[in-house]
Amino acid sequence: MTLSNPKHRTAATSCHSHKQTSSLPFKKIAAALSLCLGLSPWAQAQLPAPVESALNRAKISTEDISLIIMPVNTGMPVNTGTNNNAQSTPKKSRLPKTINPEQAKVLKPEPSDPDALPPETPSTLLKSVVTTTESKASTQQSTAATTTTPASSLPNQTASQATTTSSEVTGSALVGQSATNIEFPVRHLADLPRTPASTMKLIPTFVALDLLGPDFVWFTQVYHTGFISANTLYGDLIIKGSGDPKLTTQRLNKLLEQVQKSGIQHIKGDIILDSSVFQGVTKDPAAFDNDPLRPYNASPDGLLVNYSSVEVTAVPLLNDSQKGLSKLYYKPRLADYELPDILANTSSGRCASARSSLAPIWRDSGLVFNKKVPESCGTHTFYIAYPDAKDFAKRVIKNQWLNLGNTLSGNIKFLGLGNTVSGEMINTESPIIGRFGNYFDMSAGSALTQSFPLLPSSPLPFVSYPSLPLSQQIYDINHYSNNVMTEQVTLTLPLYTKVQQKSEDSDAKPITKVIKSRQTQHSDYLKSLATINQWWQSNLTTLPPVMTNGSGLCRDCTVTAENLAELLSFAYNHPNFDTYVNSLGVAGVSGTITEHADRLPSSAAIGRAWIKTGTLNDVTSMAGYVRGQSGQDYVVVGIINGSATGQPFNTYQARYVLDTMLDWTAKQ
Repeated sequence: MTLSNPKHRTAATSCHSHKQTSSLPFKKIAAALSLCLGLSPWAQAQLPAPVESALNRAKISTEDISLIIMPVNTGMPVNTGTNNNAQSTPKKSRLPKTINPEQAKVLKPEPSDPDALPPETPSTLLKSVVTTTESKASTQQSTAATTTTPASSLPNQTASQATTTSSEVTGSALVGQSATNIEFPVRHLADLPRTPASTMKLIPTFVALDLLGPDFVWFTQVYHTGFISANTLYGDLIIKGSGDPKLTTQRLNKLLEQVQKSGIQHIKGDIILDSSVFQGVTKDPAAFDNDPLRPYNASPDGLLVNYSSVEVTAVPLLNDSQKGLSKLYYKPRLADYELPDILANTSSGRCASARSSLAPIWRDSGLVFNKKVPESCGTHTFYIAYPDAKDFAKRVIKNQWLNLGNTLSGNIKFLGLGNTVSGEMINTESPIIGRFGNYFDMSAGSALTQSFPLLPSSPLPFVSYPSLPLSQQIYDINHYSNNVMTEQVTLTLPLYTKVQQKSEDSDAKPITKVIKSRQTQHSDYLKSLATINQWWQSNLTTLPPVMTNGSGLCRDCTVTAENLAELLSFAYNHPNFDTYVNSLGVAGVSGTITEHADRLPSSAAIGRAWIKTGTLNDVTSMAGYVRGQSGQDYVVVGIINGSATGQPFNTYQARYVLDTMLDWTAKQ
């Protein structure tokens, strides 16, 4: 489903369509007229000499790259008529504090495994609360604690933590000389639609920040039918998902502990899982690249548990009787499913992804490995995606419920689109008829109601467990390029709306709150992408990008460099910019741009560029912010697609081209 223009637009088409654009902003009309007059914005501009040289070395045509380098904190209008390098005095920078290369070398490196999941630490396991106000307060306290701690006092901190400790309030005192005299902004094929890969994540994450706010949280809610007596529920336990992108096994355990503390340890009924908040979103994990075992192909779900992925750690056994074997540990374990505990080692083969190293297959009754563990792995962790998000959630929740010492007499049932219980969809608006009564009317109780002290079934959730705040979710998405988390955020957008509440004080500013939309109780891709499209048309002037999902894991998605540059420029002046920019990797230091320092060790951009990367076969892209040595801040976007010359596309060399773009910009 596409909600914008086709991939390729001709000048003739634009000339014809501009006649109907009387309601469009002036810039859109001007762009259409420029096409009619032959002043195509696709016209090539002068590329920085180092970038052109890198393209030549990589044997990549200048037709294959779109590029924008644009000042964003300049004090005067940018030069547009003279070909020189004069710039106005920069305003105060809004970018975080830079990290010098020597600091970057001693910072703890982050894992670069492309299958690794965003980290979960004890500090991110929030306690269950019932109101968003309490959650917001705890989040603000947590944020204050992390943003006021000097980097020097945390010798063991990771690079990503160091980049978010403070914001630089003055521009750099260093002054760099440009390699060539070139006009700013630099634009090259900026309006040509291209496949963006994961740089597309910049779009839904910022739209979510603007519409929902950094403190927004999802709530996983728990209801029950029947009644509770002596720690026993005579009825069904209902867990209703809200689309939480990061309901990890640790956080799920906290949720189930809250249920236990509320007086339920034994269930004489079923556990019902409700994922109906997202409808029609299940996808074939093999559809994109025929690699369904990779976590980046996991399907979104209204009750997504642990990214539908299992962490498998292989540990070589050292005692004489078990040499040549590895012990396997799993997080999480799955109920009623066999997972092998021991696997033989082999001296052949290299240690890579689970698919190539272990050749796993998910069978009906258990997991099977068709290869031995390469000895070169040593102690190594693999990540394997389970093919069915709903079945995965059922097995994990049952296993964790029983591991807490609880019991379940019935089964785990999963509700979603089209599934019913006693003819009724699980929700809080209609009574659910059960063996022991229903949500709202316990007057017709059984004989048990006259013999035992009871807690009736819950018309409202008796446990409401909050997610991590949106700010942390966006950090994980952009820093680690998590696809399924991006989809969860994208699908959440239509469910909520931002409203202005009037204050009693006439001079006070209106209070903005995020509330559940009464019109949309369920979401799907059509609604979520329409929300992004509407936001784009309301806030920006470029034609909206073509999106079929939010993550960029698609071949039919197209974005222009102008799209991303305008979005990044808009974000630079947004109240939530700090959250947005701190979610990006720091060149040569953290995130998916860590290896910038390996590819270009002397780069001036190390520690002073905040970048989201994107990589697919025949696609390499980078977009974000760079602080020049003069103190000027820049938006940078570079997208390389395919090869117009027919030469093989070398992803590593293409990355080096965009690394050179960052280095050149940082020297300005």
